[in-house]
Amino acid sequence: MLSTLISGALASAVVILFAHWGGAEALGAHPWWAMKTAIGGAPAGALVAVFLWAVWRAKRPRVILFLALLAAAYAAAYFGKEQFAASYGDDAQAGRFWYFGWIATCGAASGLLTSILGRSERLS
Repeated sequence: MLSTLISGALASAVVILFAHWGGAEALGAHPWWAMKTAIGGAPAGALVAVFLWAVWRAKRPRVILFLALLAAAYAAAYFGKEQFAASYGDDAQAGRFWYFGWIATCGAASGLLTSILGRSERLS
């Protein structure tokens, strides 16, 4: 359990540092709240991954789940950004998809890293 918590803390730090060094902005996050979304999403995703580890010890299904969540969250953020920009900033719902999509993207990335770095135990 302790190694999984350490993996979660490390994964959160990696995602937050990625955003701090401009990686989130390069992928499409708004410069004003790229760090805010990482600080909010990364620890939440790591906690979800630790909880799933406690319930579901097999590594491969957790990694597949977080890969799917990462793809869906990034798609929501990307298409929200495109719609928000196409409306010249008037579509508030698209702005919310962009913002919350980035929170979910950071959370899914952190959960994915936690699942990859964490130990898996066989229940044989």
